[in-house]
Amino acid sequence: MRTHRFTRWLPYPPEHLFRVVSDVHDYGRFVPLCVGAEVWDVHEEGAVKRFRAKLEIAYPKLGLREYFTSDVVADAEKLLVVATSREGAVRELENRWLFRSRRGGADVVFALRFSMASRMLEMAMDAAFDYAAKKILDAFERRAAELAREQGMNAPEHSGRSS
Repeated sequence: MRTHRFTRWLPYPPEHLFRVVSDVHDYGRFVPLCVGAEVWDVHEEGAVKRFRAKLEIAYPKLGLREYFTSDVVADAEKLLVVATSREGAVRELENRWLFRSRRGGADVVFALRFSMASRMLEMAMDAAFDYAAKKILDAFERRAAELAREQGMNAPEHSGRSS
């Protein structure tokens, strides 16, 4: 199983970033290649929200369309979002977002472990991961800035820098 991990500091409170990432039903509005998102079976217990989510990913240049269904746990107390899947094109996937307060913002720790059902798809994902992860995190950063402005937070411009 392949694992990728990176950390990026963003100039927003960790709670704000947690809300952006845990709001999966909005992904179709801002995540690259995501053309649709559904959320169902939502259960909340204290600070922990559990639900199922399906993302529709389209690769128009290749004429491909994939659906990824995951079990998601969003823990507002730990500022942790974990999505796991073993369906469709995915043999096994675990995606973790952890948010830690640091220097007037937050470190976003993103980790993805995966094994795809198809060896060719796994090789393609592995080869494109760094580029795709940067694009995805850039999209989340832009969304965090947009929502911060809407909420009247002091939102800096999008930086697009990784650490």
